[in-house]
Amino acid sequence: MVQEENDTLQDDDPATLAAIAAAAAGPKKKMTKITNGKNEPAFGLKLTPEHLVFKYISYNPGFASFTITNTKPDRQAFKVKSSDNNMYRAKPSVGFITPGDQVHIRIIYFNTNQVPPQPNEVKKHVAVYHVSAGNAKTYKEAFAKKVDGVHHYFCNHAADMFGAAADENSQDGEKKDENK
Repeated sequence: MVQEENDTLQDDDPATLAAIAAAAAGPKKKMTKITNGKNEPAFGLKLTPEHLVFKYISYNPGFASFTITNTKPDRQAFKVKSSDNNMYRAKPSVGFITPGDQVHIRIIYFNTNQVPPQPNEVKKHVAVYHVSAGNAKTYKEAFAKKVDGVHHYFCNHAADMFGAAADENSQDGEKKDENK
């Protein structure tokens, strides 16, 4: 039996490499920021990355993630809310962060069609709030006072990722047939 030259790890597959490169490059459109409202204080902690881009792997729900770093000298409480809780859900959606620590947040995009929203659809956003928690034992107690900062993320979608993942799946199906 002769082994083909390109018969190595799946990560060497051109479609997979193209999908990874597209994810790293992000969407081709210029991303804008949502400015805070008149009564909303600026976000005082560090958020990485600057923009929220949903990616697609196979036919699973889209996802995006970001990291909150507590740059303040005191313990902070955070909460993540969405403009549409039926479509966008955060894990974790609330929590406490001690000084110097980080928390990674994953936002999942649920859609019955499992495709990115169309450009003409209303822009959705995810808001991240923080407040000095002091000795608060619960999130409700911490957020009983005025919020210290808020940041709004547009929900950008990397539509080309879904197409690359679909092509990759069809190639996997062909490989399975060849191995039978």
